[in-house]
Amino acid sequence: MSRRRTLAAATLAVAVLTSCARPAPPPRPAPRVSATPIAAAAHAPAWTAAEMRALQAKLSAALGPSALASSGIAIVDAQGRPLFLRRERTPFTPASTFKVLVGATALEMLGPQFRFPTTFESLAEPQDGTLHGDVYLVGTGDPTLTRDDLRAGVAALARTGVRSVDGALVADASVFAGAEVNHDWDADDLQYGYAAGTSALALDQGTVEFHLEPTSVGAPVRIQVVPPSDAVRVRGGLVTGYSTMLTIQRDPSRNDFTFDGHVSPYAEQSFWRPVVGLPQYTAEVARAMMRRRGITIEGGVKTGLAPLAPSVLWRHRSPPLGTIVREMFFESNNHFAEQLLRAVGATRGVGTEANGALVERAELDRVGAPSAGLHVVDGSGLAPTDRIAPLTLATLLARVAAERIGPAFVSALPRVGIEGTVRRRGVTDALGRARAKSGHIKNVNALTGYVDTRRHGRVAFAILVNDRRADDGPVDQGISDALDVLARS
Repeated sequence: MSRRRTLAAATLAVAVLTSCARPAPPPRPAPRVSATPIAAAAHAPAWTAAEMRALQAKLSAALGPSALASSGIAIVDAQGRPLFLRRERTPFTPASTFKVLVGATALEMLGPQFRFPTTFESLAEPQDGTLHGDVYLVGTGDPTLTRDDLRAGVAALARTGVRSVDGALVADASVFAGAEVNHDWDADDLQYGYAAGTSALALDQGTVEFHLEPTSVGAPVRIQVVPPSDAVRVRGGLVTGYSTMLTIQRDPSRNDFTFDGHVSPYAEQSFWRPVVGLPQYTAEVARAMMRRRGITIEGGVKTGLAPLAPSVLWRHRSPPLGTIVREMFFESNNHFAEQLLRAVGATRGVGTEANGALVERAELDRVGAPSAGLHVVDGSGLAPTDRIAPLTLATLLARVAAERIGPAFVSALPRVGIEGTVRRRGVTDALGRARAKSGHIKNVNALTGYVDTRRHGRVAFAILVNDRRADDGPVDQGISDALDVLARS
């Protein structure tokens, strides 16, 4: 008897079984700052009428140049009361600021301590070195699963004494459903790792590494596939030359990669490219690892459903969800966001983008954030057809900060001018007093987050610029000036 896995079942399994989790990477060093960012200031005094007039005049001046004049802006206090509004209910393309919606929803639905399990399972225990029947590699959506994690699983399997499996290696990714690659993404993006696919069983963020080792001028470049497997095929080749200019093209429907060009003899380097058929690919990598451990799989590799009452041979748990969300915000990781959208969708039965969108809308309704005009195409904001109103983002941030997940959510956002994708924003008074998520795609420049004011506590803001002049210098300067105005308030 078999079934489609559910995230609820995975959550229960994590609660009752132990495992070894991969430690989170050490935090990156950051400059010292004097202010403690984002103090709640529950009893901060409200703005007087005179202070409000002065604040709005200063913000109008800061947010007036270039494309900022027609942008969407919402700035609210800790209770969600408006401080400065401009086209606040107009739906805009949010780019990567959309990730705050999936991050808040995932933390609320699953909790900051939730960990995604990945397992090897079977119906029977090994006997005399043989595992009778199939062995199942079961994923539940871990965005962080790496080749090293999988290698540790194969090593654990070898330690049980298994030397042969007389069935197949079956990849079970049934927690999620739907196309791996979002059809609304720009086709030009699909050759790059930041547009990798989504699956409940994805390895190395849906990518494969090609390590290039040039030799002597005129000789071929050695192309190493990492991790090695039968799933990836290399066509064409590269020549060691006096400079580096190369292309790597993947067949749209299979993992055939064609190389062309030349590489400098001093340019040993790696490139990461997305793969398709993620569950099958991950299982093929696992089989190659098993082969090197002396474990044979008689029945090959296939996809399918694991049995209802398995014997768990190995269990890996991801880092806590709070750590995953933090990395997603800091690095603007699209793969993490897409995995989380389907993970929250799985709380409604199966992890689809459509179910994820329904859960996100329900979260906005729960906190009282307006959702008119909301259009959820993906979790990452990579799709130019995503839409959300600035007031929706600002209200969501204000309300979430005051809830049980507030500390985890707020601290997951990078400090403006200091770290993450917002480290190069030129703030002064707001340095150490603002945390935010940025967003950039063609003709979009967006920022949403918090500022800790000097006298009036925390404020939440969303600034969405949709214009061909979005990346002009006056736009970035105006946004930074507005954050400094708020910090001084």
